[in-house]
This record gives sequence, C-alpha cells and structure tokens, in this order.
Amino acid sequence: MSNPLKADDVVIRRAREADAAAMAQYMAALTAERLETITPREAPSVEDERDWVLQAAFAERGLILLAEVGEEVIGLLDFWGGERSDNRHAGYFGMSVAKAWRGRGVGRRMLQWVIDEAHGWPGFCRIELECVAWNTNAIGLYESLGFRIEGRMVKAINLRGKPEDMLVMALTW
Repeated sequence: MSNPLKADDVVIRRAREADAAAMAQYMAALTAERLETITPREAPSVEDERDWVLQAAFAERGLILLAEVGEEVIGLLDFWGGERSDNRHAGYFGMSVAKAWRGRGVGRRMLQWVIDEAHGWPGFCRIELECVAWNTNAIGLYESLGFRIEGRMVKAINLRGKPEDMLVMALTW
C-alpha cells in the first residue's frame, strides 16, 4: 500500500476487539526493529492484544488508540487514568509509530486526541510519561504539546547496554 503524503490522511480511532490481529502484526514489526527506546520483549499474541483491548474497554479511564491507513495499523497509544482516590486526577500513556510514519505527525495526532479526551474527565488534570533522556524527537513533541520536564531519574533504565537516565514529563491543567 502506498503511504498518503500527510498524517491528516491517517484515521485515529479507539481500538476494538476485532483489531487484535492487526495490532499483533504491528507489534511484531515494531519488536523486530529492536528500537533503543522500547524495552526488549516478545511481541504479544493476538490473544494478548484482544485481552488488552478488552481491559481498556472495561476500564473507567483507559483507552487504546490506533492510527491506521486502510486496515494497516501504523501507530498505537495506550492511556490509563488512575483508579484510586489519590491518583484519579492523573494518567499515563505509552505510544509508538511505525517506522515509515515517524516524524509525520501521527504521534502528535494520537496524543492530542488523548489530551482532548482527558480534559473532559471530571477532576482530571494531569497526563504523565517517562522518556529516555536522549530521545530528543519525542521530548520535542511532548514539549510542543505543553508537557514539561519535572525530573530526571538517574541511571533508571538499561536499553543500550548501560544504565541511562529517564525523564519524567507531565502536562497539567
């Protein structure tokens, strides 16, 4: 399939149970890249993805977004709000975009969707994330959407053969 020229041609929507096979295929390709920004692990099975989608569907404040072109998944974002009284005002997310689509606005559109959604949740006022300190492209995206660096966890993760720093970032309103 030929890629549309811009991210505006990509559909962003909530994942459904029927998307499990396409999600598993996407994750297998992402895992095969062996990215230095993602913890190495086995790609999830179709059943794993189906269970994950159902978990989000039944969560009061949880969602999984897909970016797709036709029936091909090209991006994924999962977002989970706190469930206890002391953290219901906050949530965290993880996001990835297929190699051919990075830097084309797909991640920005998915994250903006989540920001807009979270603004409508009663009492909600914080979206947070962790990011390796050297991932300047991701940090630039987050900062352009209003996220601020709140802290640095020194030697918190080992993705490239030695412990490296992680940044804690958040968007608050």
